[in-house]
Amino acid sequence: MRSKLLCVIAGLAAGLTLGQASAVRRCTSTEACLRLIQQAQPDMRTMTAAYIQVKHVSLLDEPLVSSGRFIFKRPDRILLKMEQPQPLTVTITGREVHIPNLPERERQALGMAPIAAMFTQLSAVFTGSMQALEQGFEAAAVEDDSAIYVTLVPRQESWKRMFRSIQLRFAGPQLFVQKIRLDDALGDNLEITLSDVHYNIDIPDATFDVAAPQAERSEHK
Repeated sequence: MRSKLLCVIAGLAAGLTLGQASAVRRCTSTEACLRLIQQAQPDMRTMTAAYIQVKHVSLLDEPLVSSGRFIFKRPDRILLKMEQPQPLTVTITGREVHIPNLPERERQALGMAPIAAMFTQLSAVFTGSMQALEQGFEAAAVEDDSAIYVTLVPRQESWKRMFRSIQLRFAGPQLFVQKIRLDDALGDNLEITLSDVHYNIDIPDATFDVAAPQAERSEHK
């Protein structure tokens, strides 16, 4: 269950931290770098992106690789579809989290996890409010090799029990998040690469209906 929760969080982070700008500009302080990222956020109504995530576990010789797709619609609708190695669908509407066919024990554990609260804070990047983001995370940012690296450390103790930090790589020249690294509280890490990003396409509200047929959701892969 812990691995599922971390994958959900990582997937949300992947989708909620995408942004664009005309070019990467120099920044020499955390404040300046965060300001550039804030200015880079487009007027985004919807977004979809594919992702590949590689989880490095200290007890395993080989990393765990999975892939899926993330769909977002403002203000607070999320559909996270993990497709490989096995299907897993997570729907978030506001502060409600739904995972179909989840055993009751795991459903209760999910209900105690602060996923929705973390989404509220991480969405601050998506909406361009870096000040709101810093309410939930301590942020440090530097520019190196035509990219801006932002490291987020959770402020809340309940979040710290799940992960230590998130590092985001905002790549140029478009200045969007190309890679994400999540270091969890157990010393393992998850790396995510984003691709096939689309903004402001038409996504019906029914896409996020937990009772919607799978075929209807598949139209928006």
